[in-house]
Amino acid sequence: MSNKTRWLAAGGAVVAGVALMSSQQTGALWSQSQTLSPGSISSGTLDLAVGGAGTSDYPFEALAKEGLGGGQYAQAPVPIINSGDVVMKYRLQDASQSNVAVPLDLTVFVVDSADACPAEGDPVGATVVYDGVLIGAQAPAAPEWRTVEPGGSEVLCMRGTVGEDAAPNESTTASFVFGAESR
Repeated sequence: MSNKTRWLAAGGAVVAGVALMSSQQTGALWSQSQTLSPGSISSGTLDLAVGGAGTSDYPFEALAKEGLGGGQYAQAPVPIINSGDVVMKYRLQDASQSNVAVPLDLTVFVVDSADACPAEGDPVGATVVYDGVLIGAQAPAAPEWRTVEPGGSEVLCMRGTVGEDAAPNESTTASFVFGAESR
């Protein structure tokens, strides 16, 4: 075989190899651009206080009552305070009891002031946001929230009613968990 033939055969093999490799790989490039108008990012402090400014663990002793029988209730106000500097969304996230032998129902009213939530009788000018079993209570129900402006507050009037089938000589403790988010 002559040198010319060898060069032609080697060159043909290289071209065939490149053609096979390039047919095995494909690629594409896309490009797009868009101009955005400037915006701003801000942050703030979210601080939910229950019962008093700066209070996050609130012993709700005003709702405690001894000697209640079936159908009787205890009722007391609890202030919800936004002591932060951003708009706050909040809700009663959950409620539980220490002793289910004393079943409790919960009614949550929104009232204008603590004075509008008497120890006995219906609250004055109230809006009911929850009325049902205490265990698992959520007010308002997810995905809804109540809103309080920075430095503002709202008063909930909470009523715990003993169930008719409560065991005698038993007691229970109710716990409430509040959730909050910035709007």
